[in-house]
Amino acid sequence: MRKFIQRLVCVACMAVAMPSFVSAQQQMPPIPVDDQVRIGKLDNGLTYYIRHNEYPKGQADFYIAQKVGSILEEDNQRGLAHFLEHMCFNGTKNFPGNEIVSWLESVGVKFGQNLNARTDVDETIYNISKVPTARESVQDSCLLILHDWADGLLLEDAEIDKERGVIHEEWRSTNVGSNRILENLLPVIYPGDRYAYRMPIGTMEVVDNFPYQALRDYYEKWYRPDQQCIAVVGDVDVDRIEGKIKEMFADIKMPENPAPRVYYPVADNDKPIIAIGKDKEQSRALVQLMFKRDATPDSLKGNLDYLVELYVVNMMTNMLNSRLSDIMSTSDAPFAVAQAMDGRFLAAKTKKALTLAGLAKGNDIKPVIESIYREALRAKRGGFTATEYDRARNEFLSALEAAYKNRNTQSSSVLVEEYVRNFIDNEPIPGIENEYNIMNLLAKQIPVEVINMAMLSLIPDKNLVVLAMLPDNGQFIIPTEAELSDVLTKVAAEDISAHVDEVKSEPLIAQLPKPGTVVSVGEDKLYGATVWTLSNGIKVVFKHTDFKDDEILFMATANGGTSVYGADDDLNLRFLPIAMLQSGLGSYTNSDLSKYLAGKQASVSVTLDDYARSVSGSCVVKDLPSLMELIYMTFTAYNITPDEFASTQNVYTGALQNQEANPEYQFGKGFQMDTYVSPRNYAVDVATIQNANRERILDIIHQQLADAGQFTFYFVGNVNAETLKPLVEQYIATLPKGAAPKEVKLAGLGFKKGASTDRETFKMDIPQTYVGITLTGDMPYTSKNQKLASIAGQILTGRLVKLVREDEGAVYSISAQGAMQRVSDNPVVMQSAFPMKPEMKDKVLGIIAEQFDDMSRNITPEELAKVKEFMVKSATEGLERNASWLSAMVGYNRLPVDTLTDAVDVINSITEDDVEAFMSELMKQNNYRVYILDPAE
Repeated sequence: MRKFIQRLVCVACMAVAMPSFVSAQQQMPPIPVDDQVRIGKLDNGLTYYIRHNEYPKGQADFYIAQKVGSILEEDNQRGLAHFLEHMCFNGTKNFPGNEIVSWLESVGVKFGQNLNARTDVDETIYNISKVPTARESVQDSCLLILHDWADGLLLEDAEIDKERGVIHEEWRSTNVGSNRILENLLPVIYPGDRYAYRMPIGTMEVVDNFPYQALRDYYEKWYRPDQQCIAVVGDVDVDRIEGKIKEMFADIKMPENPAPRVYYPVADNDKPIIAIGKDKEQSRALVQLMFKRDATPDSLKGNLDYLVELYVVNMMTNMLNSRLSDIMSTSDAPFAVAQAMDGRFLAAKTKKALTLAGLAKGNDIKPVIESIYREALRAKRGGFTATEYDRARNEFLSALEAAYKNRNTQSSSVLVEEYVRNFIDNEPIPGIENEYNIMNLLAKQIPVEVINMAMLSLIPDKNLVVLAMLPDNGQFIIPTEAELSDVLTKVAAEDISAHVDEVKSEPLIAQLPKPGTVVSVGEDKLYGATVWTLSNGIKVVFKHTDFKDDEILFMATANGGTSVYGADDDLNLRFLPIAMLQSGLGSYTNSDLSKYLAGKQASVSVTLDDYARSVSGSCVVKDLPSLMELIYMTFTAYNITPDEFASTQNVYTGALQNQEANPEYQFGKGFQMDTYVSPRNYAVDVATIQNANRERILDIIHQQLADAGQFTFYFVGNVNAETLKPLVEQYIATLPKGAAPKEVKLAGLGFKKGASTDRETFKMDIPQTYVGITLTGDMPYTSKNQKLASIAGQILTGRLVKLVREDEGAVYSISAQGAMQRVSDNPVVMQSAFPMKPEMKDKVLGIIAEQFDDMSRNITPEELAKVKEFMVKSATEGLERNASWLSAMVGYNRLPVDTLTDAVDVINSITEDDVEAFMSELMKQNNYRVYILDPAE
């Protein structure tokens, strides 16, 4: 096969260089299909995909995908595709009422997290994920649910009427400024095309008033086997599942005269289409330049040149993004953020687009358009350099190699989505082994000249669409179409110079000190880890695992954090986590580091919590030396240049400059102020950003990292002592000790205490009430209490979904979270936040208060059993995740309580009485706080 592919590389390159990516189809061989997946089709036209996969072990994902979406609706049906998706959870032939949700949760499959669905313009996908497979009867019942979704919905009148209210609340909660602008501009973007009026949410006129039979007719017309596939991936017997699919789904009949499934075209445009929209609640100024082109037809995606097309487009967007990132990192960048991406032309399946998007940092969008259009034309006219391409290709091949080495631990959830995309869009599924072998050959043979020739077709001379979504705040300059057209004309007339690629040649570490040594070896018996004490006093703990063949996780942690600083540092501490997003090491800026690390899978970051500081990272096995370099430099030469700091300020000023007009932002700000004691726990605002001090922020970071001897270093993954020891001795045993800040635990960084109900109002275009509820308390941190907090939150979620969403139709989505922090003034917290129908506020608040109180006396065996089933499944899965072991060891270092190794036993031991006693103690402390943001009159 190797020689065969090599003979075809030249042909592939020729195909890419032609104006159309698909012009040489007949000369190219087919893409192989992964032999690990079994694909079949029943006589009625239903397609199925089945694969045995044991990551995670003992679980499987069950999907049904439909080539049916809102594009198929008539004008008087707008919203029915999405409405039908909702109805799949409200009664089927074999699972009436809410039995699908109830039964699945009884076996550990949680609604919203493992059980969900999504409707798009051209597709509707349903998933039952992470299903425990030990019992074959559970597998069969999941297939029966898929069968009912395909051909057994009850669609009862009363259930339809109840769901109208839920969907109305979904529309209310998602009808934000950006969505309103987009919906208004779609007829401009798609002039005369069906896509202009087919947003999946539909119209509320249709949702509120369609006849019951209209939904049933839509279901019968479009939910049919030739448009459906079943995909089952996980720890199952493939032969048995195939037999069950044939047995259970063969009875679904095709209609006698099926309606044709049409894929609607999108018209070309010779002159730029310029669509400008504004809204008072639009929080930021965004622009997209979209260069349309015909999508490769599904029928032509099976040949090798389609893989070449995907690779070439990947390279071009990667290199464009690198250039945009370099510009963004300067203090005088004309935009706050800019990004290049390639994919569908907004909602359209039949058109693709290279899109350059930008966010304004001031009150004018024109400089953003001018800059990103210039970069698009610079790439088109001058191409990319050989060094840029080398970095992009190395990055691609490095990521591909990591995926190949982890091929035995590919997640079932990733694989099943690939098979769904194969059915919906005919995207290739060669499998990682074939892809690795093919792309390693092709990528190394395709020169930069081919990439540059292909750029001509990615940025054509016609088919440009400009979409501007702007805040209507009286300060932002709203341009006319003619003004933006003039900007495009002006830039196109420029003599744009070719890009000059600037790359640092000096080493990241100028000179390493003499290596230290491991002076003693011990054992962490609880977690099965080895403990080294180094010559500089640092402790290193490492645990070898085989959970993933090519993954190493790292964290160094120490007590301290932001609690050692007083109130005068609140402002800088609020901005500090954001400032660290764009940082460098030594003389290397963040942009320099990105180029230096191209082709290497290694990263490190710094985090400062209230009471702890940590340096964390990850790498693949081959790049462990690079990870060690980054660790060493993070402790000894962490840096944020003035340009980087100013760039980050620009980014967040651009993102937040009009947030004051956004109801969601106002609610979040008010909820934080009502919940937390200290302003350092509030989200940043423009004033915080503009007044943050780079020197003070760097000083704080350097203080926190000054004494590496206070840190314990943890490594978990496919790493052994022989490989790790010399690297630890060179890079960690040589870290200097310094003067760390005095550890002073300041009170008042957690949650406010006491009961309260606070209400504010805010003017909104679409009236809705926002509610935030927080219940906190002080209890000893134990493994059992930690599990009880989570259980309580999950039980409350189930009750609120039933009572507030299903019975009252007052919200679209509602949930509660329960958690316990290891180190905190008030470690237990239960919280719920949601938007809702304003006129039902008092009733809903009463229901929620009743449920908090009721949980201290009345926990049913059924609801506890459902939550425990889910938690045991998750805890068992966590025992085979590197991240779980790293988190457990780091947590134990901060407070010696084990929450991992005995998790299953602790969960199983918990009774209804335990949950009631936990909630009783929590409620007794009387820290029930309610914050409400109502629409102003």
